[in-house]
Amino acid sequence: MSLRSTVKRSLIFLTLIAGAVVGCATPIPERPSSRQQLYFAIELSQDGHKIGSPQLLGFEGRQVVAEKRAPGATQPDYRLVLKPRELGAGYQVVLEVVLPSGKKLGEVALLHGEERSVQLGDATELKLLLMRVDSPEFRALMQLKPGGGRGTI
Repeated sequence: MSLRSTVKRSLIFLTLIAGAVVGCATPIPERPSSRQQLYFAIELSQDGHKIGSPQLLGFEGRQVVAEKRAPGATQPDYRLVLKPRELGAGYQVVLEVVLPSGKKLGEVALLHGEERSVQLGDATELKLLLMRVDSPEFRALMQLKPGGGRGTI
């Protein structure tokens, strides 16, 4: 074998190796998420007094967390964890609320656009409205003036 032929084969071999390394190192493009983006309107009250009313965005199958804390406070006024998952035509939402008085657990099944109230212990109530973000109902809700949406939280 000649020197020229050996160099040529070596270059071809190195090119193939470099191509394989680059191909292995290139990340595989991720598929777009098929999880529904969800909107949650919540009203949390204890002993008849409203503690908070957060509006949250999240995804079906992903945990959503909200916490309200006064400036300088070491403990939050409340910590809210929602775990929504698709269930038939609607959604099942596992609820976890941590208040200064303790931890409250519950769950609720809702359809898109439905509002439900859940008792979490003796004096704690959580109202929840759930909507799919990609829906005409959600777009209509977002166009309402503040305080103008009767029947919604």
